[in-house]
Amino acid sequence: MGRDIIVGRLKSDLEKYGNRGIILVGKQYVKMGRITSLSNNIYLDVAGAHVVFICGKRGGGKSYTMGAIAEGMAELEEDIKQNLSFVFLDTMGVYWTMKYPNKKDELLLEKWGMKAKGLDIVIYTPVMYYEQYKEQGIPTDRPFSIKPSELDPEDWNKAFDLTPNDEMGILMERVVHQLRKQYGEYSIEQ
Repeated sequence: MGRDIIVGRLKSDLEKYGNRGIILVGKQYVKMGRITSLSNNIYLDVAGAHVVFICGKRGGGKSYTMGAIAEGMAELEEDIKQNLSFVFLDTMGVYWTMKYPNKKDELLLEKWGMKAKGLDIVIYTPVMYYEQYKEQGIPTDRPFSIKPSELDPEDWNKAFDLTPNDEMGILMERVVHQLRKQYGEYSIEQ
């Protein structure tokens, strides 16, 4: 068997932490002639600060990879986990299922030396859907919202794909500054 691969870990961190603060994200495929097999374990370093961008084509495993990362983070050693925070934006509505054990794939999990179990996660839902989700039995833990007054003119310009130096971008900046001056905290309606 080959050596484990740890993505994002510096040699100095490897000497400092060893195999602590890493999460299994999968295995490397090795192809020999017409035979393809799984080989090296691939781990992701989460002991330090990283920005991770997962991209790929439709059906390429982006959601699966993010799920593997979330599961791995939930299983980290407590002394490491307590110093970390993670935010996953679940625009597809698929990760709430992590609250519950995956009984469907128990045999597959056994092959990897894993057990089906629910994870200790907190699900935030946009405030306008929170009560509706609760009534419909859709798992959610807390509502969240963003105050429009917390956004800078640059945020609004990005949201509406406006260029700051164009007429609409300049108007947006003036409107935001006027709302702040007039109301302090303001709402979408204003």
